[in-house]
Formats: sequence, structure tokens, C-alpha cells
Amino acid sequence: MYNEPVSYFLTFSTYGSRLHGDERGSVFEYQGIKKIIGHDQTLLNYKSSIMKYPEVNFEKSQRKIVLETILKHCQVKNWHLFAAHVRSNHVHVVVKSKLDPDKILNEIKAWSTRKLREAGHDFERVWTRHGSTQYIFTFEKLKEKVKYVILEQGGLMEYYIDERFAWMLSK
Repeated sequence: MYNEPVSYFLTFSTYGSRLHGDERGSVFEYQGIKKIIGHDQTLLNYKSSIMKYPEVNFEKSQRKIVLETILKHCQVKNWHLFAAHVRSNHVHVVVKSKLDPDKILNEIKAWSTRKLREAGHDFERVWTRHGSTQYIFTFEKLKEKVKYVILEQGGLMEYYIDERFAWMLSK
């Protein structure tokens, strides 16, 4: 028996901000096999040397555009947004939709890129390839992910939280 997910937890980073070999670790996927890559200075130096474009770090105005795009796109698509947090070099989104999470991720990235460019921010490349898509199957896990997205990223930047979880902000 297959249980339908309660929501999805999506994470994606800006171009050049999370390279293989970085001390934070990364995931390499090839033909459906995922491998965790730890700190490797030689690999990090190599990946840095082959970057085709400058690293992207969002300023406040750019983060605001990305958040507004996520909010609007979720509204237009009738997706339920539980939480979103746009950081200087990555984005977290907790969302419910019938659509495959990879498609949600791709749509959010594409529309955000379009809106950034329309606003005059001419990044040659905005995002890293793909991102992380996790299925959330219980309300407890949903609460954990919303808490992580909003409260466990450092200081708040541009964010949205569903009113049902707003109590988290008062703690």
C-alpha cells in the first residue's frame, strides 16, 4: 500500500555556492546511485577552477523577488505552501502538490530565474543543477521540516510560513 506524501521538502542552491569537495559535503548522483562526498580540497579546487560563471549570492532585493515568485507560483498552480526561506545562497521550500517534486523544483527555479532577469539581474547562471527533493509522509515530519526551514537556518531572511505554523516564531 502506497501512502501519499503530506508534502515535499525542496532545497536548491545558487550557482557555485555548493561545490563537490566543500567541507559541508555534497551528493553526487550517477545513474540513480547517490554518493555522499565529504571534504576534499583537491576536488574543491578543481570544481572551483572549472566554473564557467561567477558564484551567485543574493542580495535582499533578489531574495525578495525569489520569495514573491514562489508565493505567486504556488498560488497560480494551487499548490499549498507550508514554508519557504530564501537565503543568500540557497532556498528551502515545503510544499504540497499532486505534481512530481522534481517538476515543482524545476518550475520554481525557472520562474525565479525569469523574474530575476525581468528585474534587471543579469546572472548568466542562477542555480546549481537540480537540488534535493524529499518526500514527507507524516504531520510530525512536516512540522520538523517547517521548523528547520524557518528557525534553523541562522537569522531570518526572506521567508514565508503557513499561518498554522506561525506559533513557531513566537517561541
